[in-house]
Amino acid sequence: MYMFEESGYLTHVAALLDNLMHKIGLHGNSAVPLLMGFGCNVPAILATKSIPDTKRRILTMLLIPFMSCSARLPILVLLVGTFFPKHPILIIFGLYGLTIAMAILTAFFLDRVFFKTEMDLTPVDVLPLQQPKLKRVLKSTWDAGYEYLKKIGTVVLIAMMAIWFLSHFPLSVEDPFLPEGEISLSSAEVPPQSQYTENTYLARFGHFIEPALRPLGFDWKLSVCLTTGLAAKEFIVGTMAILYNTNHEETQIGTSLQKNNLFTTPVVLSFLVFAMLYMPCIATIFIIKRESGTWKWALFSVGYSIALAWGAAFAVFRLATLIL
Repeated sequence: MYMFEESGYLTHVAALLDNLMHKIGLHGNSAVPLLMGFGCNVPAILATKSIPDTKRRILTMLLIPFMSCSARLPILVLLVGTFFPKHPILIIFGLYGLTIAMAILTAFFLDRVFFKTEMDLTPVDVLPLQQPKLKRVLKSTWDAGYEYLKKIGTVVLIAMMAIWFLSHFPLSVEDPFLPEGEISLSSAEVPPQSQYTENTYLARFGHFIEPALRPLGFDWKLSVCLTTGLAAKEFIVGTMAILYNTNHEETQIGTSLQKNNLFTTPVVLSFLVFAMLYMPCIATIFIIKRESGTWKWALFSVGYSIALAWGAAFAVFRLATLIL
């Protein structure tokens, strides 16, 4: 990508898409970061520095999380491959189309509500095509790699540690001599996996938020999966493997999910829609805060994406239930 940037090719792409971007309240230079968002949202947000208009830059940053990053692919592979083996391409393209449509509608909405000022219509500066300089390409690659390593080594690492702790503690079993519901903390016996999962802090949090997600067809376990997905979307599949395959009788999580009566077509579609639309990861939120200079837009991105995901998943669940 940085070779294309240094060669001046990306400015030609931005110029070609400039008029189209203006129609939804964006700058021509917004096109490249949005396309990069399909790989990883973090470097995509960093790439918005090329947008000269501050408000259009913030608007672009708020739209990038709707671009389905590669971290969501394991969720698609698992659920679409398991429950829609006859029409996987149709379902995947439909989900990607939905996220792009939501991004366009969000652009219209935010442009008219929060960014009412006139947009800078100055044409994109088109650089002449030239041979990229290796030194500049390596420096840009190093800077982007360093930012990604900081994401993995700080925010995501801390989030992983927190999720591990919440999903493993308290390590305890029910003591028959204690009143019902109380937990013995002194027992050396290792609890069965199912009980071990039920007693963890993360499971308790899943039960706490379950009423808010029950209208979408989710139980507390799916609520926990979405919670771990806040750290990184890759965690959702791993959490499913733990929560829905606790007896270890099945080697394939897909087979276990198919045998679970909860996973009807409406529920699976609802979960896919929610997972594709709500905030991508904690690292993305921190990058939005850093690049925008305020927590206001970062927290707005979290609240807005979750509300939009809930509404879209609810509509899909009800519509699919009515049809099927």
